[in-house]
Amino acid sequence: MQGKTNDKKEGNERVFLEAYDRLNTEQKKAVDTIEGPVMVIAGPGTGKTQILTLRIANILRQTDTKPENILALTFTESGVRAMRTRLSGFIGADAYRVPIHTFHSFAGDLIRRYPDSYENIVGGRPATDLEKIMVIEDLLSSGEYKVLRPTGDPTYYVGKILNAITTLKREDISPDKLAEHIAKKNSDLEQIEKYHSKGAHKGKVRGEYLTAEKFLNRNQELLLIYRLYMSELKRLRLYDFEDMILDTIKALKENQEMLYDVQEQYQYILADEHQDVNQSQNHLIELVASYHENPNVFVVGDEKQAIYRFQGASLDNFLYFENIFKGAMTISLTNNYRSDQKILDLAHESIKSDDPLLADLRVPLFANQKLQTTITKQNFSHKAVENDWLVKEVQATHEQGVDWSEIAVIVRSNKEVEELATLFRKYDIPVVPSADRDVLTHPIFINIKELIQLVVDFKNEALLAKLLFAPYWNIPADDLINIFKTRSYKKPLAKLITDEKELKEIGVGEIEMVLKISELVKSIQSLSLTKTPAELLEYLLNESGFLDYVLKADIYDGVRVVRRVYDEVETMYDKKEALDLSSVLKRLELSEKHNVSLSAPAVEVNKEAVQLMTAHKSKGLEFEAVFVPHLNDNVWGASVRSATFDLPIVKHEVDDLKAQAEDDERRLFYVAVTRAKRILSFSYADTNGEGKELVPSRFLLGLEDCEIEDKDMSSFEGDFNPTDSLRTVPNLSLNSGFLALALDKRGWSATSFNNYCKSPWEYIFKNALQIPSIKTPELQFGSAVHLVLEKIVKKMADGIEYSDTEVKTMLDDVLGNLPLSDSEFVTLHERAFLALMSYLPKLKSSLGYRYQTEYAVQAMLETDLKDFPEVMLTGKFDRVDFDEQGRIVKVTDYKTGKPKTKGQIEGTTKDSDGGYKRQLVFYALLLSLQTQSELHSRDMVLSFVEPDSKGNLREESYNISVEEIEELKLSIIEATKNVVNGECMKQVCDDKKCQYCHLVDRFLVG
Repeated sequence: MQGKTNDKKEGNERVFLEAYDRLNTEQKKAVDTIEGPVMVIAGPGTGKTQILTLRIANILRQTDTKPENILALTFTESGVRAMRTRLSGFIGADAYRVPIHTFHSFAGDLIRRYPDSYENIVGGRPATDLEKIMVIEDLLSSGEYKVLRPTGDPTYYVGKILNAITTLKREDISPDKLAEHIAKKNSDLEQIEKYHSKGAHKGKVRGEYLTAEKFLNRNQELLLIYRLYMSELKRLRLYDFEDMILDTIKALKENQEMLYDVQEQYQYILADEHQDVNQSQNHLIELVASYHENPNVFVVGDEKQAIYRFQGASLDNFLYFENIFKGAMTISLTNNYRSDQKILDLAHESIKSDDPLLADLRVPLFANQKLQTTITKQNFSHKAVENDWLVKEVQATHEQGVDWSEIAVIVRSNKEVEELATLFRKYDIPVVPSADRDVLTHPIFINIKELIQLVVDFKNEALLAKLLFAPYWNIPADDLINIFKTRSYKKPLAKLITDEKELKEIGVGEIEMVLKISELVKSIQSLSLTKTPAELLEYLLNESGFLDYVLKADIYDGVRVVRRVYDEVETMYDKKEALDLSSVLKRLELSEKHNVSLSAPAVEVNKEAVQLMTAHKSKGLEFEAVFVPHLNDNVWGASVRSATFDLPIVKHEVDDLKAQAEDDERRLFYVAVTRAKRILSFSYADTNGEGKELVPSRFLLGLEDCEIEDKDMSSFEGDFNPTDSLRTVPNLSLNSGFLALALDKRGWSATSFNNYCKSPWEYIFKNALQIPSIKTPELQFGSAVHLVLEKIVKKMADGIEYSDTEVKTMLDDVLGNLPLSDSEFVTLHERAFLALMSYLPKLKSSLGYRYQTEYAVQAMLETDLKDFPEVMLTGKFDRVDFDEQGRIVKVTDYKTGKPKTKGQIEGTTKDSDGGYKRQLVFYALLLSLQTQSELHSRDMVLSFVEPDSKGNLREESYNISVEEIEELKLSIIEATKNVVNGECMKQVCDDKKCQYCHLVDRFLVG
């Protein structure tokens, strides 16, 4: 095993040296300058992720720094994963020891480590958007507000107030700082001449004074609400997402011991996408790095790609680094390894600025390679003609040899993404729409809401009339005709469809189908006494046939929407916001009223597909061919929203707000253009679907001197057939491409692999598709016991004894945060408390020299498959015990429920498939793949928390053999192969093993 580890390290070193040798002079300078503050201005395609990860690897090579002492910060979880994946190629499994965080996950890590420093967060939870709205509404209704609570629409300013508070928090502006700003503005107002002294308007208030007074009045009321809002969040034990950063800054300033700990740990700090940081994030970096006069801080960014910032603030936040870290080295990367020079010249022309500060940052890029490039521009009479051309041109581009996945269509809005995704699917073009969609506007959600309404208000005649026609009830048309012919004031639908005798008399054939509706409603109303809203919703969607119908009609969108609704209803109950279906319905209606989105990401079905995305989503990606349609000025222009408040935001001064807005939009256009390697196509139309005349984007008009071929579309216009777009959208089928993507994203866990071994279809539905299901009380019980054991073991690790009362309090808290009905809470609490009281003495006596709970492990397993060379394995161990040398001596897995016999654990009995033992072998395999030899333990313990029928506590210990590990490794590789190539979908489903067999026929292959 040691030999294999050395081979891997040598292989990683070789990969590092090969990658380093390919760097240009400036890139090498960035990688080699590992001491002191460094700022890298890295334009698109200049290799910033490569130099970031190579620099981390180089720090580990050149110094005695441990991976744990390097902090890397980026903006998204996908960015974290991309950086870690790239880094693992250079340093192997040590990449998982390097703390790579988003700013908020870094704050979250510090909150877990130093809970006593976060009085406003620990014990609280993040406020939902709807909760924030309700807090602001309550504050407005309970106070005297002359400006921010207009009589005509008292809630008009609610969203604007929340946006202002969010902005203030992001820029680290407290209520006290805002008060200082208001005091200054009040003083400034006194210096402004109030009245016109001459001319036609003599004696009237001057416009300048009125504007300043208006902003001052709004700001004063905003300040009052800001203070009250913070107090109310504290009272409710809620906090904003932004408070995680602000409270971390506060904790580091006030807790010197914590600050020194953090500064001592993170000897090197690297921040990606620095152009998008806000002031609070800048202050956090500054604090962590402030221990040293010449701190090892390395930031990478590009002002031209600052597309996630509000107007005008991006430049000063970007330049903040140079102001704080005087003498910082600045390195500009100008060699582009993505695009042809023609595309780079066009991009530079689109972003050029006369502003001296901006001009210094917006340097041209130089192509490292010459490609056969085409840049075209197409003008159409109508948007429908443009869309038809777009579909056919994408097809032609693919037929000319460009892979589907190397084609991107980049648009300005999520709405365009949805519209074009539907159009492309009509022509059977594989497409990945990279846009989060608000499920509140989705037809599936609307139908779910109407089903909930039916249960809450069964006598709603209009609703019932509509739902009777729903296809999932399967009521024949003739029966519906007879029912509606008979319906009258004296015989409303709610009464008619519950009267079996009447239904027979009027000639209804499928009486059971009709009666099923009222019986289902009665059942749910009865179950509501003991079940949570989420459990009731699951029952409603299953028993009505709605879930099966949706999944058979559209498996991907169906899963996406239904899962999101399930999650939301569970969250409502968990937060005590909605304790029954009636309350759930009211919350959903409130969300619709205030336009609070319920977003769910699109399901990626196939990696080999056209990438359809907004310009924001395209950042960081690259494609052979890029299409930018709908390039009209109403879409790609410079809309300026009037400011509601005058906030004290540090920003680069631009007198013309319109010019400022245009520059922000130009950055987006620049990002879209620089995604293209060699094919770039612009198109726009003269009229839209409503007959409104359109003009081309101003960004196109500024590119007259660039090499763009203006194509004549008259021939295509003449051949356009408007009926082509009326074709229907074919159903998306389950395919191996989707399964491979799901496996690549989530990998194998012990649970998902056990599901696969039980039945491939169990894995497909539960783990790949993630069909939503509510946790049973038994699963909730297991979760509660595990959480309490985790808390107790942490107390023991800190040398703190616990009392029976403390155990009961922990159990109260844990069960209170689970979606349980009152009766379930009482039953599970009694059972869990008895189990814990019996088990804790045994637990205490079994602990090793040092121990850790919830020990997360991850590794990559080589598969030798050409198109899927490695698969991720993940695990989280209940408890790991270490010896004095830091070696793992055993891994303990807690089990609730009736203790299993050795035969049941190992799968030698008829009622077991050996899943328990397989889980332990999986854990041993995970540890064997770690680079640190001290983690290579094969000693596993299954510890049953509840006593057997004789009152005895049982434990089974195993030393997993090398042969068992190798055998499981081969099984996982074989399963991976069958998932990736789709062979797993050829297996017939066994309804004794899988609960989803009734859905399988539609997806069975072969």
